[in-house]
Amino acid sequence: MLPKELLREVSRIEIKTRQLVESLYAGGYRSVFKGRGIEFAGIRQYYRGDEFRSIDWKVSARTGNFHVREHIEERELQVIVALDLSASMEFGSGSREKRETAVEFAAAMSLAAEKNNDRVGVCMFTDEVEKYIQPAKGKTHILRLIRDLLYFVPKRKKTDLKPVFNFLNTTVTRRSIIFMVTDAINLASIDREIRITSARHDLILVLLRDAREHEIPDVGLIEIEDPETGDEAIFDTSDRSAVEELIRRRQKDESALTGRCRQLGIDTIEILAGESVVKAIVKLFSEREKRMTLAK
Repeated sequence: MLPKELLREVSRIEIKTRQLVESLYAGGYRSVFKGRGIEFAGIRQYYRGDEFRSIDWKVSARTGNFHVREHIEERELQVIVALDLSASMEFGSGSREKRETAVEFAAAMSLAAEKNNDRVGVCMFTDEVEKYIQPAKGKTHILRLIRDLLYFVPKRKKTDLKPVFNFLNTTVTRRSIIFMVTDAINLASIDREIRITSARHDLILVLLRDAREHEIPDVGLIEIEDPETGDEAIFDTSDRSAVEELIRRRQKDESALTGRCRQLGIDTIEILAGESVVKAIVKLFSEREKRMTLAK
């Protein structure tokens, strides 16, 4: 039997995200994910009216007649939430930590997938993959996912996305919707890995932020500790030029990140710790639906 505290937490998340889950179920949940699961069914001769893009040029050249590739649509999607559990995710200047907000996001997407009878799995990582729960369906499976998201204790503190991308690229053979949930990403160090993942799957980056990363108040000298390394430093928040330079560098890095993601066709979501995840998810779906409408 599941502990009462877990059931209470699951109930809280369900209540907070119920309207979102219901709206995704009734709306365009499946349609907004590119490359809906399709399986190759075979090759047949081209007939007038067939899509030009479906022509198999190699077979056509070999036979001397146009042939097209046929596919069948899979009845279910596969969703994987990759969640960063490094020490920096435990930071939160407000009522909730980044990890708590990230778990709420992961739980909301898991509940939406379960409502749509889709498979969902979870990959928890630090600077290595610490736990992987293979995609499956059913309420019992979802409860297990949420339990582990809430209570799993990582062994390590640092962040490294290269191992998790390599793991997903070699382990997940079926095309999936992958939500990469993290608070830190250095694209330069994982450019090759992220390109492979985005080519094989529908990859979406979910960036967790804290309000103090966007706005640093003047409170004089403060001691800063890197939660992943333990390194400490003193920072003078009354030096507004230094504060502005720090914020400017962060904004420049984030602008470069979103620009590169746009080039690769990767959507990004930014969520502030303590804020509702519903607004960010609704914005993602709205933007995707708008792009699909314009592409028609």
